[in-house]
Amino acid sequence: MATSFAKYAAIVKNLRGVVLADFSEERVGEEVGWLTKRFRYRDLGVVPWVLENFKDRLRGRLGGNPFRELYAPVDAVAEAVGAFQEALGVSRAVAELLVFASTYISPGILAGEKFLGELRGLAEDSVYACRKMDLNSWKLHLRVADYTVLDFYEESVEEAIASRTGEADVEAVLRKRRSRISRDKKRYWRIACEEGELFLLYVDNLALAYRESLLGKLRAEACPALSIVPVVYLNPALLP
Repeated sequence: MATSFAKYAAIVKNLRGVVLADFSEERVGEEVGWLTKRFRYRDLGVVPWVLENFKDRLRGRLGGNPFRELYAPVDAVAEAVGAFQEALGVSRAVAELLVFASTYISPGILAGEKFLGELRGLAEDSVYACRKMDLNSWKLHLRVADYTVLDFYEESVEEAIASRTGEADVEAVLRKRRSRISRDKKRYWRIACEEGELFLLYVDNLALAYRESLLGKLRAEACPALSIVPVVYLNPALLP
């Protein structure tokens, strides 16, 4: 059920990430706890799947302390979750992460390994870190992931609108987006290497929608869900 746009606007202005975590996994509670204790001034969105399954683990931390319950601001966004889940053959949780992170103009943040394989299979590109990152490095590169989203967003949504209406050559648009991702990876030069531990995945929601012939099925109001989503992985090998 979509909620009012006014409520969406109140949440999105302060949001700095959309979290997906299965708290039944070993260490996930510890990893999410590390994130919230050290980044206490960041509002973090939680996808509906997490709330339905683990609301007890978030008790006392909702309402911006630091978690925010996320909603579909319009019905078309809720429909996009179902369309992604069915067409891509992924879990509802992963579909929610991608659609809500794009719609709320925030990076995804993944804790645990349960959904990692699904996201790897959808990724256009990735960033690997050469070594364990200290707290300052994590703070810096989470901010960099924020910049990635913000700098991509307006053009990405305009491309999604034009692709959906047939005004753009979708394959040419996707080539441009791949080049944009390749350039963006250079922001992570302080930690990046060809081989190492996974830090971030780039998922292009427009590319996925095009591949699965969803563009003609999604409503125009779903275009904000079709940006490029960076997903930061709270990799235990990189946590201080």
